[in-house]
Amino acid sequence: MGDIDQFFQDSHYNITRLLLSISGLWPFHSRNRRYAIYFAMVLILGPGLIFQVIKMLLIKMHEYCLSPKSDKEEKIQNSHALYGRKLGYVYTGFILSQAILYLFTPLLTKFSYVESNKTNELANEELYMIDLDTYFVPIFIHCTVCNLIYTVLLSVFDILYLIVIEYSCGLFIALRSRLEIALDSKLTITKDKCYSNIVYSIRRHTETIQFVAIVESVYSLALSIQTGLTVFIISFLRYQVIKNVQDVNRLVNLFAYLNAVLFTVFFVNWQGQKIIDSSEKVFESAYNSEWYNMPIAARKLLIMIMMRSEKPSGLRIGKIVVLSYITFNTVLRMSSSYFMLLRSL
Repeated sequence: MGDIDQFFQDSHYNITRLLLSISGLWPFHSRNRRYAIYFAMVLILGPGLIFQVIKMLLIKMHEYCLSPKSDKEEKIQNSHALYGRKLGYVYTGFILSQAILYLFTPLLTKFSYVESNKTNELANEELYMIDLDTYFVPIFIHCTVCNLIYTVLLSVFDILYLIVIEYSCGLFIALRSRLEIALDSKLTITKDKCYSNIVYSIRRHTETIQFVAIVESVYSLALSIQTGLTVFIISFLRYQVIKNVQDVNRLVNLFAYLNAVLFTVFFVNWQGQKIIDSSEKVFESAYNSEWYNMPIAARKLLIMIMMRSEKPSGLRIGKIVVLSYITFNTVLRMSSSYFMLLRSL
C-alpha cells in the first residue's frame, strides 16, 4: 500500500491524490485516518454551513415560547404545532409507503408468475458488478436498507421544513389576532394601551419576517436544486411510463416513484404558498382594526405595518423564484414540454 501511495505522490497524479486525501476519499489511508478527516470536515464545515442556521431557528422558536404573550396567541401557536405534527405523520407515511412499494416490487416480481420483459430489476442495480440472479437476496437487502435510510433522511429535512413553516404561519395569525383587537384594554396594563399593543405587534412582525428569512437561507439552495432536478425527473419518468406500458411490474415502480416526486414538489410549494397567504392577510387585519379610534402616534405605527405587509413574505429559491402554486404549475408545464421533446426524438 505504501508503494502505491508513494507512486501517486511522486507522479503527475499527485493533485488527484491530494484532493482525494483532503476529502477523505483516498482509499490507501488507514481507516482511523479517514474517520479523523470526516470528523474534521464536520467540525469545520458544519458550523459554517447549515447547522448553525438550524440552531438559530430552534433558539428563536424556544425564545418565542418563553416570551410573554396572550392566551390566544399561545393557543394559536399550539394549534399550528399540533397540525404540523399530524401533517408530518401523513407526509412521512406517504413517502415511506411509496418507497416501500418502489423497493419491494422486484421482490414480488421474483416470486410471482407475472410475465415481465425485465425480471428482478432492482433499484440502482447498475452499481453492482455481479450476477443479480445469483446474489439477488443480499443485493436486494442492501438496496432496500440504503434507499430507506436515504428516504428517511430526506423526510427528516422535509419535516423540519414543515414545522418551521407552520410555526411561521402561526406567528402571522397570532399577529393578526393581536392587531384586530389592538384597542382591547385587557391585553396590557400600560397607560397608552393601544400604542403599546401596536409597538408589540411591530416587534412580532419584525421577528416573524426575520424568521422567514432564516428559513429561506436554510432551504433556498437545496430547494432550488430539487426543483430544477424535478423538472427533468418528471419528464423522464413520464417517458419511461410510455415506453413500459406493457410491463406491469415496471409501471408499478415508475408510478410509485412519480407519485413521491409529484407529492414532494407539491408539498414544498404548498408550504411556500401558505407563507404568502398568511403574510398577505396581515395587511387586512391592520386595515380592519379600529384605527380611526386610535391616537395619532399609534396610527403612524400601524401605517408602518401596513406598508411592510403590502409586499407579502415568501420563500425564494435562487433569490428569484418564489415557492407557490404558480411555481408548482410552472414545474409541471416545463416537465410536460421536456416530455414531449423526449417523445419526438
